[in-house]
Amino acid sequence: MPGVKRAFLPNAKFRTRLVASYLLIALIPLALFALISGAVSISRAQNTADSHTAQMVSQVSNSIDVYIQSIDKMANYIALTLTGGPGSPRAGESTPFERDGLSAVLQNVAASHPEIAGILVATEDERYTCVGMTRISRDPFREEEWYKRAAQAAGKIALVNSIAGRNIVINADNSTDNVFSLAKAVLDPATGRVLGVVLFDVRHDILKESINKITIGENGFVFVTDADGNIIYTPQNNVVYRVNPAWLAGGEANFTTVIHGSQYQIRSESSPYTGWKTVGVFALDEVMGSVNSMLMLFVFAMLLSITIISLVALPLSNTVTKPLLKLQKLMKQAESGDLTVQFNSQFHDEIGDLGNSFNHMVSRMDELIKQVYKEQQDKRDAEMKSLQEQIKPHFLYNTLDTISWMAREYNATDIVQLVDALTSMFRIGLSQGRDVISVEEEIRHVSNYLYIQQIRYKSKLSYKIDADPAALALRVPKLILQPLVENAIYHGIKQKRGGGTVWILAELRENFLQFTVRDDGAGMSEERLLALRKGLESGEGQTSFGLYYIAERIRLYYGEGRALAVESAQGEGTSVTIRLPLSMLPEKLTERTEDADV
Repeated sequence: MPGVKRAFLPNAKFRTRLVASYLLIALIPLALFALISGAVSISRAQNTADSHTAQMVSQVSNSIDVYIQSIDKMANYIALTLTGGPGSPRAGESTPFERDGLSAVLQNVAASHPEIAGILVATEDERYTCVGMTRISRDPFREEEWYKRAAQAAGKIALVNSIAGRNIVINADNSTDNVFSLAKAVLDPATGRVLGVVLFDVRHDILKESINKITIGENGFVFVTDADGNIIYTPQNNVVYRVNPAWLAGGEANFTTVIHGSQYQIRSESSPYTGWKTVGVFALDEVMGSVNSMLMLFVFAMLLSITIISLVALPLSNTVTKPLLKLQKLMKQAESGDLTVQFNSQFHDEIGDLGNSFNHMVSRMDELIKQVYKEQQDKRDAEMKSLQEQIKPHFLYNTLDTISWMAREYNATDIVQLVDALTSMFRIGLSQGRDVISVEEEIRHVSNYLYIQQIRYKSKLSYKIDADPAALALRVPKLILQPLVENAIYHGIKQKRGGGTVWILAELRENFLQFTVRDDGAGMSEERLLALRKGLESGEGQTSFGLYYIAERIRLYYGEGRALAVESAQGEGTSVTIRLPLSMLPEKLTERTEDADV
């Protein structure tokens, strides 16, 4: 394989190597075959299970209908005995009730049907006879729920699911939890009037016998409910009580749901004769058992194919991916600012051509950035020199020094202090041509400026300066505070009624040197503040030349993201903060200048 790579791949086109890699991926048809075969197998298994469940549900429902029909016939026989109709033991008699004869009929019925726990016949005039039951109170039978439901059914068999609260009980050897009741009214053949009701208490054994014969997988089961969703009989399990009766509303139902994290297929069928619903529940997880062997075989084949393909494809794909990954890494380095990177490739294909284009692009970008930086630097230097030339600082400094000596001769102390403050400002502004001065000199410069302005505005202006002694020896670009103080006076204090104060703070915070210039002047509206911030971010100086000038100088020295932060509120004042990273500040001054004393 290495010999083939050296002979063919170095000069092969990128597309050729890519096609060769795709041809080796024979796993795709195998995977498709496995997925389709698995899906077909699972679908067939699900259909088989669904058909089996439907068959079992129908079988149970039919079995229950046959039994209920037999109970209905027994009720008709007992009714004939009660009414003396044709074929009854009392045919032709006029007495509507004979306890001994009726009791014998009931005993014969109960003896021939062991699943019947008790039978009761009650007439409208409160006479009754029963087998396996005992009356516990003298409350009228006509007020009982089972009697009412049978009377309302108009000769049809009626189901009474709950036997609680009756004035009759079944014998002690039968549990009320294992019994359901069927009742049918006895009607007068001539008038259709209700003469009485026949009540059967039937053990669940008859349902249990029919249901336990049914098998729906290992975990499937069948249960029976009435038309209102009340459970008549169910095998003991934790799943049946998680089946929402609302899911079974209407006629037949067939749906899939998740119970206790497992998926179940639920199918129900309603009996047109009784209205009861027979519900079959089948665990769909069992379907997977029939196809697990086949799936395991497919998985094994896929793993084997992946292993073989990997052994062959990886050496080939490396010839494509390694150069691309290398080029991607170099692009990220260039994106972060390192324009010295170069892409070297041993292949003379499309990737090699792309690498050569990348090298040319990076080199050209580096040249253009250096050119732009030099142009911007020259522009800023020219602006600074132009600004300084406009005010002729040397001439003004010498003139002011002459005025100071003349004022001393006339003992004009106030004038002397004012002129000395202005002279100190010009001296620091010149700084022997230096563009970087100490924080101490910057603070003294702005202090002299504020002293001059306080002489001008008198009581309308006051100021406070607080500088951390540890910060005084640090060096910063000169004259970055005076424009901020000037803005605070002219746009803040001057616009406010009454007097105002300007605070200047220089402090060390974590890894930053922070300057704060704050006033309690007029402040600015939110709209104006947003416009100011936008102007500073976009580099447009129309909003405030002083702030723009300071922001540009800070960007020039410390890069993007180190400019001003402005906060303001209408009527409350404005605060401007400058944060300079200590790691990017010039070294501390080792010697104090001749003008260091404040």
